[in-house]
Amino acid sequence: MALAPFRLVWLALWVEASPEENAGLTEHLRTALMRHGDVAVHARGPFHRTPEMLHFEVDLKPHSATSDCLRALGFTWDEDFGWSEWERPVNGGAFLHPAVYGAQAGEMEAAAAPRFETGDIVRVRNSDEARRLGLAGRKVAVLHPHNDAEADPSHRTWRYSVHVEGQEETGDLDESSLEPTGRRVQVYNTLMSVNGEGALERSADRHDAYSDGA
Repeated sequence: MALAPFRLVWLALWVEASPEENAGLTEHLRTALMRHGDVAVHARGPFHRTPEMLHFEVDLKPHSATSDCLRALGFTWDEDFGWSEWERPVNGGAFLHPAVYGAQAGEMEAAAAPRFETGDIVRVRNSDEARRLGLAGRKVAVLHPHNDAEADPSHRTWRYSVHVEGQEETGDLDESSLEPTGRRVQVYNTLMSVNGEGALERSADRHDAYSDGA
């Protein structure tokens, strides 16, 4: 089977180190992963739940299929739970660097990269699907992109889970139903809620909100 045009492996790493070691660890991780493909390592600083650990996010565009890349990195696939996690106390040894305490991984393959990212504020176009959900013309926050894992990777298209202001439940929309607004909010690693004024908030180190105005 031909490789999907868009391929991405993502890693989330938790590392026992001080903020002063961010730069050195970033370069070490980039060097360790570059043989697998084009890699970008993002140092996020102390993790809000465990501030004694640094948090790193990795975007890896592999030379091979994403599943082959993840297996080469030592992850295993389970039909019920997806890709395995790595934790030093459980697995022993080291993953990329002796200071890495834990790691999670995932993959994306599709005909093209997703147009929208987590946190993008988008307006819902008028369509049968949007009217059925009561979202035509509304602004919503993108939570995450997803697609049909059973479909041929080279032909997969994107759908998005979205958060609707003033509602607890989420919606699910095709990419063609959404148009960009040029605005973003922080939703990663946060808990979302709706306050008494109907504004979307996240409970973490900071709170962000968006309105449903023009």
